[in-house]
Amino acid sequence: MKDVSDVYLTPEEVAERLQLSTETIYRWLRSRKLKGSRISHKAWRVADREVASFVRRRNVSELLFEEYAEEYNIGAVEYEPNFPGSTRRIDYRVSHPKYPLWFEVKEFDQDPRLIGSGGGAFDPHIGIRAKIGKAGEKFRDYDGECCSLVLFNEALNLVEICSPRIVLGAMLGSVGFRVPYNPATEAFDGPVEDNIFMDGGKMIHPYIKTPQNTTISAIIALERFKIGQRELQIAVEQKERAEQRSLDIEEHLNMLNDNREKFSRLVLRTIVYENPHANKALPRDVFVGPFDERWGQEGDLIKQVFVGPELTKLTETEHELGLDQGPFMRHAQKRARKAGNDKSTRQRDGNRHAI
Repeated sequence: MKDVSDVYLTPEEVAERLQLSTETIYRWLRSRKLKGSRISHKAWRVADREVASFVRRRNVSELLFEEYAEEYNIGAVEYEPNFPGSTRRIDYRVSHPKYPLWFEVKEFDQDPRLIGSGGGAFDPHIGIRAKIGKAGEKFRDYDGECCSLVLFNEALNLVEICSPRIVLGAMLGSVGFRVPYNPATEAFDGPVEDNIFMDGGKMIHPYIKTPQNTTISAIIALERFKIGQRELQIAVEQKERAEQRSLDIEEHLNMLNDNREKFSRLVLRTIVYENPHANKALPRDVFVGPFDERWGQEGDLIKQVFVGPELTKLTETEHELGLDQGPFMRHAQKRARKAGNDKSTRQRDGNRHAI
């Protein structure tokens, strides 16, 4: 049996083990961030013990954050730097022309409390609010700094970090509506207020309703975006429309197998949720990648303030094809198109017979 010290991996094998891109592994080898041996001009080998040592120092979410920071050049990154007057080490400090940016990176596990049991109602804010509370404690000595919480989740649970309604609800209060009912007159005396923040937000004091957690500038969702899956859906829909028929499951699988690399593609992206009550705002010139999003305050509204150009192009194509609609609406539209095509075919046949 080989000792771990005798096992050597290719950069491709390291990338698969760490769930990162091969380009990132090569970049880390060249910069000596990850120790390896060059066995030829182009070939590297990495000892298994070096990979094991590297993993002990970082978890997957931290590795992915570093990959995003390097790919999109958000600034020089320091891991767990010292901060004067504090024994609490924040995961990352990133240099920025305006001021230093601090990031605490957290991921979720398969915690039974985040899965729900036995059916019934489940509060989707629980896990996110717990992370915000812990981050607030860790940022306690960093008052006056620009601090953000980065969340990553690929575990089996009910946490939705890429849903603005849920994350903003965890921050500012559960999203709901208010009916202006006057008990004195027993009548409604105004229009219904929709999409307002109710109670429970971790950025708002639960009793006096004033801002708290003002050191946290933003919550940032880090996601391995399944762009390939979305592109496969577009390709299937376009083929069905061109051929005026529905593809069966075997044809779906053939399309996937013929372009597996393309339709399995993942890209790293972020969704930034700004805290409108923060003492220092997270600058809007970072986290502006091609698939990134940002939600923030504009006037009196919390709205989407940035969408990356590639995500814009993708969502516009999906909208044109009706892929952003629910399954029942899409099914109804397909039936309507089929009925229209059948009618056109009958008309063409009738005209041909008449001639």
